[in-house]
Amino acid sequence: MNLGDPNLRVRAVLGQGTFGRVFLCHQNEGRNQPPRKVCVKRIIVRNPKTELGLIKEEVYIISQLRHPHIVEFLRSFCHAGTVNIVMEYVPNGTLRNVIEQLPPGTGGVGEERLLSFFRDMVVGLEYLHIRCVIHRDIKPENMLLSANDRVKIADFGISNVHAPSSLAQAGLGTPMYMAPEAICKSGGKVDFKSDVWSLGLVLYELCLGRSPFAALLDKNATPGQLHAVVQALVRPRLDCQLIRRHYDPVWAQICELMVVYEQERRICLPDIFHLNARITAVLYQHYFSYSY
Repeated sequence: MNLGDPNLRVRAVLGQGTFGRVFLCHQNEGRNQPPRKVCVKRIIVRNPKTELGLIKEEVYIISQLRHPHIVEFLRSFCHAGTVNIVMEYVPNGTLRNVIEQLPPGTGGVGEERLLSFFRDMVVGLEYLHIRCVIHRDIKPENMLLSANDRVKIADFGISNVHAPSSLAQAGLGTPMYMAPEAICKSGGKVDFKSDVWSLGLVLYELCLGRSPFAALLDKNATPGQLHAVVQALVRPRLDCQLIRRHYDPVWAQICELMVVYEQERRICLPDIFHLNARITAVLYQHYFSYSY
């Protein structure tokens, strides 16, 4: 298949959606250099007047980011009515694959691996927030795993770059992971704490292998039904007793502080660094040791 760049050779389709496809490609690196594996997100532009601005925003966002826990942007180009975003290839699947492979009835991932995943996600998300980027679609599918089992945050297609007080458009994101303020039709103020909610749900799934809302919802649930279930299960507090049975109690505490219905009561990301001495030590040791 011709993507419009002679240096790219398509090797496989990694995924597809309404936007287009994601390809695994070999990129020619020049003479005497082996080809490099890259990922190419090919976006079909059906309505340039309404879509091109959003696509350019996505390209701009990811082109400004450089961090070991953010998927690296390499370049972009246009061809035959498509925008092609070339990114690093992250080979070991996603946290969704990890969750799906958990043996039923045995809890979640091992505690050391859980701590490693959580550390990578918190440090990566904090970097986004420092750069005033609200991801808005934090979920296991968007947490990619590198060859050395490190998490890299991906997919900035609906991110927002603005101050936390800005009013963001409600209804964007993956319903099961959307914070209450993002679900409401009235339009809550989606801010950095909206990402914290979503990350708390990813942590819950890593601990128990399922979403706290999955048993009461089907794939065709309306936003109203989802909101009602979220209210019922999270107010006054998300039930994390099962996590306490399998893990150190601090993991249940973190989930309870992140998955909080009221935005003003939900923990902010920097405060997670100070909840527990062991987690604080791991976060800060990693924070000051990685290189850009």
